[in-house]
Amino acid sequence: MEVIVIGAGIGGILGALTMKSLGYDVFIFERGARIGGCATTFVKEGFRYNAGATTLPGLKPGFPMYRLLTLFRMQDKVKSTLLLEDLIVEVSFTPERSFCIFSDSERTCEEIARLFPGKGHKKFFAFIERTTKDILTTPVEYPLNGGRFSPWMVLKAVSKPQGLKLLPYLALIKKGALSLLSSFYDSVPSELLSYFRAQTMIVGQVELEKANALAFALSLGYFFTGISHCLRGVGGFLEALAREVPIRLNSQVERVKKKNRGYVVHIKDGKLYAQNVLLSIPILENLSMFSSNQDIVKHFSRFTPKLSPYSAFVVYGRMKRKALENFKAKHALIITDEHQNGWTSGYLYVSLLEQENPDFVTFTISTHTPLKLWNALNKDKIKEMKTLLESRIVDTLIKRYSLDPNDIVEVFSATPYTFKRYVNRFSLGGFTASTDTPIWSIPNNFTPFKGLYLTCDHAFAGQGFMGIALGCLNLYQGLKG
Repeated sequence: MEVIVIGAGIGGILGALTMKSLGYDVFIFERGARIGGCATTFVKEGFRYNAGATTLPGLKPGFPMYRLLTLFRMQDKVKSTLLLEDLIVEVSFTPERSFCIFSDSERTCEEIARLFPGKGHKKFFAFIERTTKDILTTPVEYPLNGGRFSPWMVLKAVSKPQGLKLLPYLALIKKGALSLLSSFYDSVPSELLSYFRAQTMIVGQVELEKANALAFALSLGYFFTGISHCLRGVGGFLEALAREVPIRLNSQVERVKKKNRGYVVHIKDGKLYAQNVLLSIPILENLSMFSSNQDIVKHFSRFTPKLSPYSAFVVYGRMKRKALENFKAKHALIITDEHQNGWTSGYLYVSLLEQENPDFVTFTISTHTPLKLWNALNKDKIKEMKTLLESRIVDTLIKRYSLDPNDIVEVFSATPYTFKRYVNRFSLGGFTASTDTPIWSIPNNFTPFKGLYLTCDHAFAGQGFMGIALGCLNLYQGLKG
């Protein structure tokens, strides 16, 4: 049995290896010149930069990425590319006020209590760590159900013996994040609430006020899953995985046509037939690919309104290595009250990547930005806004960490249009994890169309390595029979 995989991002690489582990012959077509999609690592003037994703989660035993690497028998093959982190991120409110997040809730809680003395922290973060572990380490197979999720299907799945511990958490899906907070705190300090907002947006792609309690808990518990720094960038890790599967770069799939038995996949210089197709692209932004099959277009179109209305604005740069002395960790979450008139989310996520050249490091600074604002601009205004945001973000970095401006030797940036050009998507992050978008309201990894599968952030279980890894595990469980 063969599978054509469309897209060589996180979902394409992990999905192809999942199908390979089931005995399928796989081949990946990637439209770009490099693998990785939003998680690629690109080289500019000999220096490596993480394009988007900068950390690899879920590597503690039992968590999704650990289980996948074990399934692929690739733990030993990738270990030289990874370094498990203990001190994971510094959350900075001002140059003088910050706390650190560690790989366990106890020390993290101590750090938070140092900055925000009061009751509730210990019980709350113990709950966060326990919830995250229970949800992400409990293998659950969601019934295929014709490619459609439903509340009853999820209930049935977790009612099996191995999933019973998840039953108490189902109510969190329709409970608000702020309601959960009120169960542990009489009041939350404004700065701490700002951190909760930022972390929920980063992981759950949703404002705290709209987030469901489960997504909120998993957003805060993200750092307790086993976070690894990728020594050659996240793309370096994906490159190590990709050696196990055949990939054709610079090969955009222009059209896919469903036939009675299988699919005809059209590329620029020909067409191929396959019984199975695995989509790892942002399918909801690329439905024209299935213009010959309006039933497929109609099925997926109903999910489009649930997509996140945000994209990313990312600043990249290179600075002298001596500037590392000003940072406590390789990652920093800068909280500001400057939303740039609504153009950013008010937080900046900073990641540092060491280089083979010992004199420099590169940085990636990302923030959410509303798509509708960019869509209203002409080309000249886009360039103007790009220059303005880039300058203000770098200035914030310099002031927050008391950097010498002369130590930053190169800066450039990416708008939503940059991501559209290079990875063929505007919206980044998949679905919003709100109370109005429960798990059963997004596409399954199995579709109603025989032989058509999904491992992308437009399907279960959402964006990033963690969400896609859970989707791959669901796909594996469902296909192995």
